[in-house]
Amino acid sequence: MFPTPRPAQTHATQQDVAAAAGVSRGLVSLALKGEGRMSDQTRQRILDTAARLDYHPNAAAAELAARHSRRLAVVLPYLDNPFFDLLLRALRRRAKQAGYTLVALVSDLADDLESSTIDDVLSLRPAGLILPGTSMSAGELRELGKRVRLCVIDRTLPESAGIATVRLDEADAAHLTVEHLVSQGYTRLAFLSPAARLREAILGERLEECRTAAASAGIDFIEVDADAGIRSGITRAMDTGRGPLGLIAYNDLLAIDAVAAGLSLGLSIPQQLGISSYDNTSLAERAELGITSIDQHPDLLAAGALEALLTSDSDSVFHRVVPAQLVERASTARR
Repeated sequence: MFPTPRPAQTHATQQDVAAAAGVSRGLVSLALKGEGRMSDQTRQRILDTAARLDYHPNAAAAELAARHSRRLAVVLPYLDNPFFDLLLRALRRRAKQAGYTLVALVSDLADDLESSTIDDVLSLRPAGLILPGTSMSAGELRELGKRVRLCVIDRTLPESAGIATVRLDEADAAHLTVEHLVSQGYTRLAFLSPAARLREAILGERLEECRTAAASAGIDFIEVDADAGIRSGITRAMDTGRGPLGLIAYNDLLAIDAVAAGLSLGLSIPQQLGISSYDNTSLAERAELGITSIDQHPDLLAAGALEALLTSDSDSVFHRVVPAQLVERASTARR
C-alpha cells in the first residue's frame, strides 16, 4: 500500500487576508499597494495579518490582470557547453536591470522537444522570447514571431523573416583565427565539427567563413568531424599533408577533447598540432590547457537581445553584430 499523499500546501490569498482582518478584499488590495483612504490602524492591521498568513502577491495573476508580462524567456539548445551558462547569466543580469524576470528552458537540440518546449514557454505569456542556437527554420521563426516578440542569437536569417537577430561577426572571428594560426607557422588548417547530435545552425556558416579566410591566406584547409571520434578526426587531418597543423575546433568543449586526443596520439602541442576554438569559456582559461579561443562577448549579445525585445522600433527589424576578440594562449604558441 502506498501512503496517502499529503494535501498540497495552499497559499494565502487576498480574500484570506480580508477575512482574517475583518475588511473587504478591495481594502486589502489598496493597503498592500500603499494606496486608498483608511485609518492608520486599519492599514497596519491588514499588513500585520498579511505577514502572519505569509501572504505573497501572485505575480502571474497580476500580470494577467494588467495584460503586461514582466517575464522574458530563453530556450537553450543544451547545457553541455559552458558558453550557454555565461550567456544565461548575462541575460538574467540584463533582464533584472530592466525590471524583468528571466525564465530558462532547455530543448536539447531535438526538433520535437524544441517545439514542445516553446509551446510551454508561450503558455507563460512572456513579454519576449530569446532563442540561442535554435534549429528552427526561417519560416518557422517567422510564424513564431507572430505570436511572441522574438530575438534569435547567433544565427543569420533572411530579412524577409522579419526576426530580430544578435550575433557574433563570424567573418571577423574566422579572419582573426586564421591570421593568428598562420603567424604561428602552421602550414595547413583543419576545422573540427562536433558530432551530429551537437550541431547548431551556425556551424555551417562558421565553417565556411573559416574556409574563406584560409583561401584568402593561401593555406590548405579541410573539414573533419567527431562522428567517428575526435581521435579519428585528428588522425585523418594529420594524414592529409605534412607540416604543423592548425586545428580550429567549433567550440571550447570540442577543443578540450581535441587536446586530450592529440596528446594520446603522441602529438606535440603546439609544435605539431595547434588548437584554436570559439567561446573563450573557463575551460579554455584553465592553466593546464591554455586554449586560444574567440571571445563572443556574451554580455554584448545579452544587451543586444534585451534591446531588441524591449526598446527597439517595432517598425524595423533589429540586427546587431558583435565583434570578435581572439584570446591567444599556449595551445597555438609555436613562436
